[in-house]
Amino acid sequence: MRSGSARVRRTPPAIGGVLLMLGAVVATPPLAASADGGAIAGKDAAVAPPAASAPPTPSPLPAPSLPSPSTTAASDPAPSAGPALGAGAGESLLRLYDVVKVTAGYVVASRLEPGGGSGAQRRDSDWKPPADLQKPPIPIIPSAAPTREPTKYDVLGEAYRKAADALSDRCKLPSSLLMAIGEVESSSLRGRRLDARHNVVPPVIGPALSGGRFAAIRDSDGGRLDGDPVWDRAVGPMQFIPGTWRLWGADGNGDGVADPQNVDDAALAAGRYLCAGGRDLSQRADLEEAVLSYNHSQRYLATVLDLHDSLMEGLVAGP
Repeated sequence: MRSGSARVRRTPPAIGGVLLMLGAVVATPPLAASADGGAIAGKDAAVAPPAASAPPTPSPLPAPSLPSPSTTAASDPAPSAGPALGAGAGESLLRLYDVVKVTAGYVVASRLEPGGGSGAQRRDSDWKPPADLQKPPIPIIPSAAPTREPTKYDVLGEAYRKAADALSDRCKLPSSLLMAIGEVESSSLRGRRLDARHNVVPPVIGPALSGGRFAAIRDSDGGRLDGDPVWDRAVGPMQFIPGTWRLWGADGNGDGVADPQNVDDAALAAGRYLCAGGRDLSQRADLEEAVLSYNHSQRYLATVLDLHDSLMEGLVAGP
């Protein structure tokens, strides 16, 4: 893999993320309701029940009323905060406290990043590409008139393209970047399948973030998203830690639920996260900065960019 180089940030990612979220809480009126959820895609084969040893699949809550990704994804400047905790001025203060509390857990990991399986590793040298890494088998250009039943990879590609289109005016997000990150984070769901609602079966749930090779991040969601009431685990095809999902989760398919195990929701949430801070992802420096914000590892950066560039070459050379 080609090694990548990243632009030096004027503001450390963790601090920048904290300031961005605190500004949103102070400036945003109290929420009437909020939520998160989860579900991810899997194998092309017929539905297979989740393995007996897998943590239970959480029950998603209703999607947050503000912001609504389906209507404001291209313009919302900051993520929504966690569940509503009160009313009036008191609610704003409680929401501020909630964001600070959630963020503090990720400062321990040195960055506020979605990737719990890959992004919460303690040292750059710890991260290694997955053993089955390959160019995602996702159609770069969808067929105008499909003559067959859409495959899992057709659905994945469409989810990435929809997210990129929703954010195109905001940050010029390329769908190939989401495809590359999806391959690195969850192997493009090989070995899993998608149900009729585009939820992953069985759900993607990462290792316990209990210290050692990973940062130690204690449970922040009562095990609702990851089935673990003791430690947090990254969830979904784009591997969001529960606390990060609370702040960036999105309803990409308009069903009223923001679910990290749903490929449409996860793709839009990942896109919003990558676009944060006014980045222009058509600019290489901003693209590299966005990838590092997902996982602050030079090896991760090089791996994702190699996949992204390979996909872009296929797009340029396509029919």
